Amino acid sequence: MATSKLTLGYWNIRGHAEPARTLLEYLQLPYENEKFNDNEGWAAKKASFGARFANLPYLIDNGKVVTESEAVFAYICLKGGRADMAGKPEDLVEFLQLKGVVMDVRTGLSRMVYGAKDKEGVKTNVEQTMGTKGAEKFKDLNEILGEKEWLLGYLTYVDFMLAELLERFTDIDSELGTTVMGNYPNLQAHLKRFLELPGVKDYRASDRFQARPYNMAHAGWV
Repeated sequence: MATSKLTLGYWNIRGHAEPARTLLEYLQLPYENEKFNDNEGWAAKKASFGARFANLPYLIDNGKVVTESEAVFAYICLKGGRADMAGKPEDLVEFLQLKGVVMDVRTGLSRMVYGAKDKEGVKTNVEQTMGTKGAEKFKDLNEILGEKEWLLGYLTYVDFMLAELLERFTDIDSELGTTVMGNYPNLQAHLKRFLELPGVKDYRASDRFQARPYNMAHAGWV
């Protein structure tokens, strides 16, 4: 167990940082959130880094600054003594493939919500996108999870990324009237298992968990 407290910095939304927060909680790593509400606050922090590639999200550990989401995930796994959660060496190619697929879905969802002016626009984008390429990726992920509890057969940070996306689609279905998740029972089961994980369940029941917003205020759905 690490003794130093980490700092995770991001906008005051769930965004790309929530899976990292949840991973910190799951691995019981002490940390504090540093959240920014505007560009001015982030610009001031960025100027103080004295580090290359300053970006959000970032992780600070005893003065060491780690940026870029995937590097942050990997650092957390190593810090928590769970290098396997960043993919075992023998599974490297499959791990990278699955991570790429999940990141493609994440990018697609961002385009759906930030590329719309309002909820109706988001609904239209979701219905159109998840009827084509998005649905193909969900279909394949659903088939994998019909054979395994987790994407690689054991828990990795990609499952944390996926669960965040599945929860967003679940909420979009509930709030906007789309029907994405109903087509994928194994993805539903994955999300349910994930939310029951020790550490994850406790975190989400605590006052540390910020349920909303998912996105910035200028998105069509927040």
